[in-house]
Amino acid sequence: MKILVTRPQPQADKTAQKLIAMGHEVIVEPMLSFQPLTVRGDVAGDAKAIAVTSANAIEALVFNGLVAQLQHLPLYSVGEATAKAAEASGFQEIICADGDVDSLGGLIADSKQAGPVFYPAAIDRSGDLAGQLEQQGIACRMVEVYQMAAATGFSEKTRGLIEAKALDCALFYSPRTIQVFLSLSNLEKTIVFLNSMKALCVSKRVAEQAGAFGEVFTAKTPREDSLFELLSGSIS
Repeated sequence: MKILVTRPQPQADKTAQKLIAMGHEVIVEPMLSFQPLTVRGDVAGDAKAIAVTSANAIEALVFNGLVAQLQHLPLYSVGEATAKAAEASGFQEIICADGDVDSLGGLIADSKQAGPVFYPAAIDRSGDLAGQLEQQGIACRMVEVYQMAAATGFSEKTRGLIEAKALDCALFYSPRTIQVFLSLSNLEKTIVFLNSMKALCVSKRVAEQAGAFGEVFTAKTPREDSLFELLSGSIS
C-alpha cells in the first residue's frame, strides 16, 4: 500500500521504517513540528510526581536541563513510547498508562499519588489531564514547556499524490494532526480528493474528525502496533 505518515519528526521516520519493512511504500508529510519553550529552573515547584502525555515533554525537559533535578520523582507516562523516552533520559521510577490521557489520569488517581503533580504540557492539548486530576482531589502544576507548530502547506509531492488519488491511506496519531491536515486540504483545495483515501486513526477522538475520507478505521487501542494491525486486517 502507499501510505501517508503525518506525525512529527523524528517519530515519522521511525514509523516509516517499520512500514517499509512491512512492504509498504511510504510518504512522510509531518503536520506538526516540535518547538521547546524556555522555562524557569524551579518550574516544578514542590512536585511529588511528574505526569507526561508525550515524549516531546521529556525532550523539552532535556532542552531546559531539568532532568537531573526531577529524575528522582515517580513519573507517570501516557504510554510505552513515552516511557521509553523517559527511561532513556534518566528517569528511574516510571509507571505506564494504557496510551491515552484518560487512562493516565485514572492511573494516577488509583495510585493514591500525593500532589502536587508536575505536568509539563504542550500549548495545544487534547484531553484535560489537569482538570481530571483536580476532580480527583490531586493538585496539578501544569506548565507549558513546548509547542507543536502547524505545517503551512503540503509538499508538492504529497499534493500531487492526493490530487491523483494515488494514496491508499493516511495515518493519524492525534486530533490536532488531523485538524491541521484537513485545514491544509481546505486551503489547497485538495479536500475533494480525500474520498478516495482511507484514514487510519489511533483513537475515536481522532476518527470523529475524519468524515472527509472515503473510509475511516480506528485502532482497537491507542498504540501504534494496534494501528498497524488495521493494515493487515480489514482494509488490505
